[in-house]
Amino acid sequence: MSTEDSTPAGDTPTQATSNSGLKTGIAIVAVAALAGTAGFVVANSTGDSADTGTTTSDGDGATAGESATTVTSVNIPGENRGYDDVHTDEPLVDTDWLAERIDEGDLYEQGIVLLDVSEELASSELTPYSEAHIPQAQYVNWTTEFTQENTREFIDQDQFTELAQRLGIEDDTTVVIYGDNNNWFAAYAAWVFNLYGVEDVKLLDGGLHKWEVYDGRELVEEVPSVPEGSFEAQPQNHDIRAFQPEVLEVAEANAAADGEVVGDYNLVDIRFQDEYDGEVGVNAEIFEGEGASIWGHIPGAVNVPWGSIVDSETGEFLPADEIRAIYEEAGVDFDKPIIAYCRIGERASHTWYALSQVLGEDVKVYDGSWSEWGNSVGVPVANNTGERGGVWGGN
Repeated sequence: MSTEDSTPAGDTPTQATSNSGLKTGIAIVAVAALAGTAGFVVANSTGDSADTGTTTSDGDGATAGESATTVTSVNIPGENRGYDDVHTDEPLVDTDWLAERIDEGDLYEQGIVLLDVSEELASSELTPYSEAHIPQAQYVNWTTEFTQENTREFIDQDQFTELAQRLGIEDDTTVVIYGDNNNWFAAYAAWVFNLYGVEDVKLLDGGLHKWEVYDGRELVEEVPSVPEGSFEAQPQNHDIRAFQPEVLEVAEANAAADGEVVGDYNLVDIRFQDEYDGEVGVNAEIFEGEGASIWGHIPGAVNVPWGSIVDSETGEFLPADEIRAIYEEAGVDFDKPIIAYCRIGERASHTWYALSQVLGEDVKVYDGSWSEWGNSVGVPVANNTGERGGVWGGN
């Protein structure tokens, strides 16, 4: 699997508020911490030491008992719009619904834009878009069309406007997205579309697997042509995206309480259990050599692998009450908002879709995820094996 976009490791935000009081720019500050008697000393999001008995180094070196900070400024424009334009009453459409709309004729004339956002692994049993696809679907390549070149940051507001207009999206368009891998990257796309203010976004429940394999429905080679749309992207909605400093505050609080969940957010790790436990950096059969130098999970995070909330035969989401029960049993407190993470953000987006769209909860995606956290210096890590995992553990 390929790598996804994010913010630089060890960030910390400062917010520059506009006259409206809404628009902000996130300045990213990378924080490195020295080892302390309690196991680690981590600088907080303002650059001050988490240990009140220490002082901050000026970067020329640090003596015992001091915490060092390294700073990298990255401006990520956005605003806080809340969740009202994110939550939707009808987040899923089934294959029967889509087939009926296709039979009725031109989807664009019905106010629908259908998008295929698939990873297209060579090992997939599903047909790649270039060979055949669901009728009237357009293809969006997440690796090249959602992210800026040579960074892990998304395309900016103007670039997203250009993408959306090229796809024929208007302000009142219903965007239906599907993909392979039970909608991993389709859900990621839905989150990105919500991030930039597209309000009516739906997933085809079960994705390409449900349509092609389970239902055995028609695929076509024809690539549709649509008129240019007029949609204008909004700044990123930072209420649905978590940056590392925000997660660090939660992790520090949980770590200080010996892993007990005391932070203001639930942390949900949706990776495979052996990744969460710290037995491996990644599942090598799926993700090959991509990984992190430190293995384990963010302190206080509960583990709910993404696949536990989908039907194993159809790839569709389980009923909402069953999904809620799974997370409650894992220890999620639905009185608190949720931050979901995985390795690069795509599986976390699938979980975001279930918790935010299907259940209507307040959820953020930490898209930096373990590829950022597990390669950052000084951030707290929990490992269930009782051993040091990763490069620094001799593995």
